[in-house]
Amino acid sequence: MKKAFDLGPDTIKANIHNLKKLLSQKGLDGIYISSFDQFLNEYVPLEDNHRYYITGFTGSMAEVLVPTTGKVRLYVDGRYHEQADLEVNHDEIEVMKVGGDISTTASLALDVKNLGIKKLGYEADRTALGFLKKLSEVADETVPLETGALSKIIDFVTLPELKEVQFVPREWRGRDTLEKTRDIFKTNKEGMFVTALDTIAWITNCRGYHLPFLSSFYAKALVTKEKVYVFVDPKTPISQKAKQEIGLEWIYIDYADLARELERLQNTLHLENLRFDPGMLNSSDYSVLLKVFGAQRVQEYPGGLYEYQCIKEPVELAQVEESFKRSDKAIFNTMKWVKESLKAGKTITELDLYNQTTVFYKEQGAFDQSFNTIAAVGPNASIMHYGSPTDKITIKPEHMILLDSGGYFNGGWATDTTRTFLGCTDKSKADPKMVEMYTLTLKGFLACIGAVFPEGTKGMVLDGYARGAMRKRGYDFGHGTGHGVGVHVHEPGARISTISQIPMKEGQVCSIEPGIYIPGFGGVRLENVVTVEKHPKFKGMLHFRTFVYIGFDPALIDMNLLNEEERAQLDEYEAECLKRGTSLRALK
Repeated sequence: MKKAFDLGPDTIKANIHNLKKLLSQKGLDGIYISSFDQFLNEYVPLEDNHRYYITGFTGSMAEVLVPTTGKVRLYVDGRYHEQADLEVNHDEIEVMKVGGDISTTASLALDVKNLGIKKLGYEADRTALGFLKKLSEVADETVPLETGALSKIIDFVTLPELKEVQFVPREWRGRDTLEKTRDIFKTNKEGMFVTALDTIAWITNCRGYHLPFLSSFYAKALVTKEKVYVFVDPKTPISQKAKQEIGLEWIYIDYADLARELERLQNTLHLENLRFDPGMLNSSDYSVLLKVFGAQRVQEYPGGLYEYQCIKEPVELAQVEESFKRSDKAIFNTMKWVKESLKAGKTITELDLYNQTTVFYKEQGAFDQSFNTIAAVGPNASIMHYGSPTDKITIKPEHMILLDSGGYFNGGWATDTTRTFLGCTDKSKADPKMVEMYTLTLKGFLACIGAVFPEGTKGMVLDGYARGAMRKRGYDFGHGTGHGVGVHVHEPGARISTISQIPMKEGQVCSIEPGIYIPGFGGVRLENVVTVEKHPKFKGMLHFRTFVYIGFDPALIDMNLLNEEERAQLDEYEAECLKRGTSLRALK
């Protein structure tokens, strides 16, 4: 599959040259380039991703440090180690493979210090305030480039026209906006400035599908107890129902005029306390808040509204569950299609698999995918976030295939599920190594999803459940075990990883997705999305309830590696899948 657009190595080399020339002209020792747009989104279109123009790396997340002399440094976590090696020009770019014990941002900041970069440039409208503070601790001086500075030396591609922002009916999303804001704020003199797009979509009960794989829309918002003021570009189409919703005021502005609009509102509201999330606010907008409200009224509030957003109410959980029922069918139909096509002697490619997955999602009513489908065949499955399916690879019965996909249905809630499966139903075709990898991953999956744990248990504790069995055989994986899921497929507020300090709470929705990856051979990942519930019997205890019911591939399971409890757990799960028509055990 071709990328949305491909710059080519010569263009990227020229962009690097022009950027370093600019740094020299401004007397800078280097510049930090993020993967973000001005809203600090995770999934930014390549056309608007400045990091892509400098490195050619297409993964969703990475950090870039461009010294005035020497190679560009691209910082990637374990999900992207192999992909980055394959995508970048190593003559120009050094891939900094960050381990699980440190973040990519922390690694970059450490290098700024070690490399002796005294004067560091950054794009103020694309740099999170929280990270800028870390950079300020390691560089003698951080210098913001004026907005649009890079567009003068790099030919950026224009983004497409925006879709209309739609209001979500109550049966698909729970409480009205004012019901939420009146629960969050105690007085009319406090508010929060928000640029996290999924939070704005949640608090306004609107969806826009403005970015690839996201149901949210471009906006910034001032959230108060009695009204949410939503700032949008004048070219943004908004439905009448959204415009008429009580508690919402839509304000069309050029974001360069944000200070003027906030001053106008403050003259009426007289807010005494304005909160913001330093991790989801760019440094340019922070300067605006200081100018309008003054340092004495502006208050950091890490996490923003995610503490409310991540606890799903019953109506939201019901709609998420309904979305997964449709997603389950799409995924099962895809796996069935592969196995039956190969059995019938048909020729299908990796790209066919990618495209057919989208077809089956659309048949189930999906408006869009919730991320770029990972359709990886054979050795490509070791690339954790493989995103370049090709028609050059023909799927064979003995291939192990990793399919990670998700979609958006009614209500605009993201789904996310991974299944690894064999190209056929004949167990004798499976390489013993594949069976070992798959079964050990399954053991970790069952241990984590079946866990019973006290209220407030931190994510790092549960992460160990998923890794225990594989570690006893020398395996591990370089990504977290689980992430929050909501309006966006990755939602802060819930996380299961080796370093997660986030406590588990009733109502959270998160993934459980252990894996094993061997470069050049293949990879396994098994993923369900679950919600955290109070245990029905044990007071003070929590457990997981799954939304996903798609059977596991019996051709890849060594039952001798499962203990009695695991077999019973698997059989119970498969019985429900069989009832729903989504069990691979039924395929012959």
